[in-house]
Formats: sequence, structure tokens, C-alpha cells
Amino acid sequence: MRPNPHHQFRLLALALITMLVFAACRPVDTLDITPSPTPTSEPTATPSPTPRPADFIDPYEVNLGTMERLIELLPDPLPAGEEEWKRNFEIGNEGVKNIRGIRRPAVGREIYYYTQQGSKMSLNFAVFPDAEGAITEFNRKQDLRSSLVNLKEDDAFPKPNFIGAGLYGSFGLFQIDNYFIEVFVEIFTTSSSPMGQLSQQTVRFFEENRSGFEAAASKTSLDAGSVDVLEAVLNNMPNEIITTTQWKRDFSRFDDGVDTPRNIQNGRAVRVAYVDQMANNFQMTFGQFDSADDAMAHYEKIKGIREGIEEENSIEDFPKPHVLGRGLYGSVALFAIDEFFLEVLMERAPGTSANPTEAIARKALAILDAARGQ
Repeated sequence: MRPNPHHQFRLLALALITMLVFAACRPVDTLDITPSPTPTSEPTATPSPTPRPADFIDPYEVNLGTMERLIELLPDPLPAGEEEWKRNFEIGNEGVKNIRGIRRPAVGREIYYYTQQGSKMSLNFAVFPDAEGAITEFNRKQDLRSSLVNLKEDDAFPKPNFIGAGLYGSFGLFQIDNYFIEVFVEIFTTSSSPMGQLSQQTVRFFEENRSGFEAAASKTSLDAGSVDVLEAVLNNMPNEIITTTQWKRDFSRFDDGVDTPRNIQNGRAVRVAYVDQMANNFQMTFGQFDSADDAMAHYEKIKGIREGIEEENSIEDFPKPHVLGRGLYGSVALFAIDEFFLEVLMERAPGTSANPTEAIARKALAILDAARGQ
């Protein structure tokens, strides 16, 4: 029997259709297809931080030098009105407190005075990098004080100014270029308010001595290395330290979380505080002096102030000289290292574990070494 050509054609067509359907239904990843390479974009270079120029001047250091010299030049006593005003060194840090709300690079300080008759007042100075910052502070204080007293502008003083008195004291507010000045009389025992005389004396002091304390900022004994080391200390300061407890930076303790001790001669220092969940707390103070002899003199001075000092150089791997002390009022570790001074002051330690002063001192030494590049 001869094959039917039409039947054969139909079988061939059916076979071709079956092959096409099978090929279309195969999974893609089984196809023998080599993908074309995907073009790779050029990696974007991450910019490295721009190093500071060698002649960089930190505006905070300039303002701090200005403020420190201003305070040194303040008259003591300050004659104004019927009473003689004397510096009150029992308040704050040797009679000076940081003004809260003044942020770096600005510097603000409150200086206290009193009279033998019982009057109390303070002078507030803030120096800013520019006049805009001083104007902002002037307006801020105007808003705060206007809720307490009736403020009025006085033509007898540089403008802008506001002076007023009320149940909560007397205030004199002044803005001169990049400076803000406030005179605050808390209590006066005389028959009339001394605000006018105190404001006159304060503005006169400022105008007569301005060139002196501004020049002091440019002649500060801190060289570029000094500024860099203490700035690096602050930059390297961890927000958390773990010993037998978890310590965290206490930014509420000092203005902007950093204190500048005033009992420093021939140098400067920075101080930070830490606290744990049980309100245990400690401070670390880093100081840099003009010379190793100055650092040693400060070391001996503080060693004489702290009570309960133990044997000197008692820990083999600590730098010498050093002392550790423990007493009723806390624990302390002191170091003099070249031109640097370091203190760890444990004001309140956890009572359920070993005293962490030594462990924290090791951390403080590591921070100082890192700042010095060692």
C-alpha cells in the first residue's frame, strides 16, 4: 500500500508544531543563551575631609581668650552708687559660671558681685564671632526679661539697650557689635536702685578695656598644637563608657557638655562629665600647659587639695607620676604627662561593685594618647 502524501505532510507539520511549542515552554534558565555583559558604572570617589590649613584660627579659642582676659580685667571692687561691689568667688567656679544657651563658638560667662550690706548682682558677658549672634542673644534676652520687668530704652547708653526693674530684680541689656552685656541686680539694700550706676560703670569698663582683652586673644599662649590636642580630646570623647556599669556623657552638667576650669595658670583645660542610670557620676579633666614644669606644678597643687591620696606611682603600667586616692567624698586619679595634666574625679561610684576609677583612668589615658597621636 502506497503511503498517502497528504497524510505524511500532516504528520510532518504536527511534528514541527510540537517542537515549537516544546521550545517555547522550556524554562528560560535552561536555554543555552549567554547573556551580554552589563556595563559597570565607574565608582564614585568618596571625598576625604579637607585638612585644616596650617594657619587655621579656631573662633572659639579666640572668643575664649577674649573672655578670659575680660574677666581678669574686671575691677574688684567695683564702685557704683552708694555701695562698693566686690567679686563673690564662692559662687560657681571661682565666682564665674557659664551662661546656658550660649553655644560654641560663642562664649558666655556670668560673674558675681556682692556688697557688705547684702546687695547681690551679676555681670553677664557673651562674645560672638559676629554681630548677628549678639543681636540674636539680645533679642532672646529681651523676650525673656520683658515678661518680668518693664523694659525701656535709655538714651544715655549705646543703642540698642533696654533697662527695667520689677519684683524679680533689675536688668540692663546691651548689644555692642559682637558682644552682649547684661547687668542683673538681684537684691539691693539702698534706698534707690543702683542699676543706672552699675550699667554706666560696666559699659565704661567695656569701652576702656576692649582693645586690651581683644588683643589678648591674638597673643594667647596656646599654639596651634595646643588647640589641636584639646580639640582632639573632645572629638575623641566617647558618648558611652562601659565598666561595671554603663556611663553616658552628661551634657546637662556643663554648658554644651564642656567646662573650662578657671584654676589653670599658664595653660588651659577642658572638663566633661559622665553619669549612669543610678545617678553615679564622674568627671574627666584634661589640661595642657606651656611647659612640663607648669603641668607638674598643677599636679602638685591638685594633689594637695584632694584628700585620701594613696602611695604615689602605685600602679606599675601607669605613667609616672600618678596618684590614686579614695575617701569619703569620692575617688581621684591624677597624672602629669609631659606638658599635660589629667584628672579623673569619681564623685559617686556604684556601691555594689568594685571602684571603677582605675578602669576609667585607663580610658582617659587612651583618649589623651590618641589626641596626641601616640
